[in-house]
Amino acid sequence: LYMEHLVNLVSKSMKLDSIDRARHLIDLGGGTGNFAKELTKKNLNLNITVVEPYLEETSSLVPDERVAFVKEPAEAFLRQPGPGDGWRKGIDQILCKELVHHFDGDIRSSLFRGMHDNLAPSGDRPSLLIITRPLEVDYPLWDEARRVWRENQPGSDSIMDDLGRAGFVDVEERMEPFGCKISLRKWQGMVRRRFWSTFSKFSDEELEDGCRAIESERPPDQNGEVHFEDRLLFITARKAPDSG
Repeated sequence: LYMEHLVNLVSKSMKLDSIDRARHLIDLGGGTGNFAKELTKKNLNLNITVVEPYLEETSSLVPDERVAFVKEPAEAFLRQPGPGDGWRKGIDQILCKELVHHFDGDIRSSLFRGMHDNLAPSGDRPSLLIITRPLEVDYPLWDEARRVWRENQPGSDSIMDDLGRAGFVDVEERMEPFGCKISLRKWQGMVRRRFWSTFSKFSDEELEDGCRAIESERPPDQNGEVHFEDRLLFITARKAPDSG
């Protein structure tokens, strides 16, 4: 259900439903390409290159004639295209999903400039879609964990400023909330296993204190589940036709 919801949001945000010719989309940090494959199922004129630095040839990479894979980091856009960078030709749009918080703030504008310069002008469609999370989230956390989250999450204002400096126009943002629920015990187990880097800052004892604080602040319902919003920030930007 969540995957279908996200595929629909991305298709709508990037105006993929109405494309009338083959288009080339880059999925930065796209992992094993599962999301890319769902996008191509919904949008028949779409070809996607998944750019993933930790790409390994595994059985999970199911061949797909409209999904290609390149083992590169996003930082490839900091360099000029070379002989082995054919994937950077004819790029219509770029999807950057849950990745931007890993970019060093000192080079983020330069990265965006590299993306901008490799994109074809997009007409009225967004050239770039960044999906990230806001500074203020609704996950079952505790005060100190929320502070660590804010410290390690770039604000949308700074991201949008960097996009403007890189040459993008029509830079816009919107929030997309999605109602979620999960077993409190399962969530606490995930926290103890440090499933997010946010929790890597805490000792085992501090995580136990945090789990108790979560249960006190967000008591479960009669089914033992906690309810929260998964809030996603969608930031779109366009390359103007006359920007080269």
